[in-house]
Amino acid sequence: MVKWLVAGLLVLQAHFAASYLVPLDAPAQRTFGGLLRWAWPWSEGDHGLLGTWTPGAMPLAGFFIAAAAGSLEVLALLALFGFGVPQGWWRPLALVGAVASLVLLAGFFGPTKVLPLATGMLVAWLAWSGGASRLAP
Repeated sequence: MVKWLVAGLLVLQAHFAASYLVPLDAPAQRTFGGLLRWAWPWSEGDHGLLGTWTPGAMPLAGFFIAAAAGSLEVLALLALFGFGVPQGWWRPLALVGAVASLVLLAGFFGPTKVLPLATGMLVAWLAWSGGASRLAP
């Protein structure tokens, strides 16, 4: 059961990283009374240390960090269940993916990044701590 909780967190982290690649435009930011922005934290106009998201261009450094973070979280998920990736690799993959995601989120910090930051810190803690071995193989 706890393994599925960890898997859900990894999927959520991969979603937050991958959503960087397809940000919300202005009309989509108002969807569901503006609540969609909390589930899809990236939108055009976001700005921070890594640059500014404009309708025609994304900050390139953010692209590479997001792609790495999302890929590492997916690989960690595959490793968690032993599909094509050694099962013992889930913790290092999840940790590095979470750290990459945290760097990306910190580079564009804003109110909609709080939930992804909290999820990233939880994944990093689960992967780093000795207690994580009791939660998943």
